[in-house]
Amino acid sequence: MNTSQTGGAPVYKVALIYILLMLAGCSMPGGRSWIIPLTIDPSDLSITPEQRERYLERRNRVASGLDGAVVLLRSDQPDGLNRHQYRPNNYFYYLTGCDIPRTFMVLSAGRGETGFAMAAPPENIRMMIYEGAPMREEKMDALFGPDKIYSYSEFRSVMDSLLKSDLVIYTDLSDREFVNDLKRRAGEGSENRFLSVAQLVDEQRVIKGAMEVARLQKACNITSQALVNVMRNCEPEMYEFEMEAVIEGTFLEYGASMPGFSSIVGSGPNSTTLHYEPNDRMMEKGDLLLMDIGAEYGYYTADITRTIPVNGRFTREQEAIYQLVLDAQKLAIDVMKPGIPLGEAHLVAGKRIIRGLYELGLVTDTTSAWQQSFYILYPASHYLGLDVHDVGDYGSFFMGFYRDPLGSSSESRNLEPGMVLTIEPGIYIREAGLDQLQDIYGSRADSAEIAQFIEQVSPVYSNYVNIGVRIEDDILITRDGNINLSRYAPKEVDDIEQLMR
Repeated sequence: MNTSQTGGAPVYKVALIYILLMLAGCSMPGGRSWIIPLTIDPSDLSITPEQRERYLERRNRVASGLDGAVVLLRSDQPDGLNRHQYRPNNYFYYLTGCDIPRTFMVLSAGRGETGFAMAAPPENIRMMIYEGAPMREEKMDALFGPDKIYSYSEFRSVMDSLLKSDLVIYTDLSDREFVNDLKRRAGEGSENRFLSVAQLVDEQRVIKGAMEVARLQKACNITSQALVNVMRNCEPEMYEFEMEAVIEGTFLEYGASMPGFSSIVGSGPNSTTLHYEPNDRMMEKGDLLLMDIGAEYGYYTADITRTIPVNGRFTREQEAIYQLVLDAQKLAIDVMKPGIPLGEAHLVAGKRIIRGLYELGLVTDTTSAWQQSFYILYPASHYLGLDVHDVGDYGSFFMGFYRDPLGSSSESRNLEPGMVLTIEPGIYIREAGLDQLQDIYGSRADSAEIAQFIEQVSPVYSNYVNIGVRIEDDILITRDGNINLSRYAPKEVDDIEQLMR
């Protein structure tokens, strides 16, 4: 046996201790080891009999509210929604599980037999050469379980018959190309026959099932791995797009074929722009790098934001703002429980931020609505799912946000088990922020009041210019509380700095 010693212990014992520390996620020489449960295995995207039953349940709930109307949808997403590859329409996919291009569905109930019909995509030699043979009807039947499968030409006749009838048709009104074609073929006076399928489906989508949660969790894990990879590779004099390449390369590595939205990778002054997208600046020593990103897995997207120091260590001013946002976010996550108003997390985070900014000398009156609005730029929470800003009713709370950013949360709906929401407080110290105050808030505050604020705050404000910090996690509401689906993405100051070393 090798009896070489390291600190008095045999080498094999030291190695075993190191392995155990790594598995526990403990600090290691050279930084902390972050072990994220991930496998490169897309088999979890296959439709199982249990999932097929869930799609049937969704259609049955929709059919129960049709009252003689029909649902007519196509699989193609309107205009691609800025995607670099095909992605199915969310409503079509939610009701069928099908992502085959150029496919249609009809759902009917109440007039004679209840039916779910699908139309197979058209077949021609050119398409087969360029795209391969379309899915055969037998496989469509086995996967999606329609009552009837029409050929493309048969379905055109069925659709014409529907359009010439007096039936109300629910469809995706955001798919304007499709809707305009339907109205043209239905003829004059048909506009009122077309209603939004959203009113039948959106509230279903608010509460996520087990398959949806599993996909969101994997999307979060992939996104967390991407953020860890950036922390390991980020250095001054690299470009933002190099970090974007690390991020989206990680997505592809683990089977997330594209981001759920355009990646935001902003450094220095760009960290203070909420939806910065060029991602072309060279990062400098002393910059912060804000990354708001999300891998899309099985059409469900993560939405995680982390902010890191480009050179691996926060300055004192950066850490003060960062820790304030992190403390606010943790308080907000703690209140995200069933029965609590959806807007409460926003209020808890916002009030902590305003109090902290007052202590730093960046706010002079914690009760001033316009001063609150200057720093709290958006509601700190939104639904997550097939869309990054997923569908569903919030209540009327956020309607009054721009008038009173820290008003009462009582007008928002209550949180329920199965909801998935983000929580993303942030602080953005824009270089021209004070110069813009009169233009933005001149109608809400006396000019003398604004001038006095600028005089008091500007000496402190200059120390924090170009510091933009956002920290965002994806939270599943459970029966007893919540689960942070993005828990594997480091966000403590010590963890980030250790990992970057």
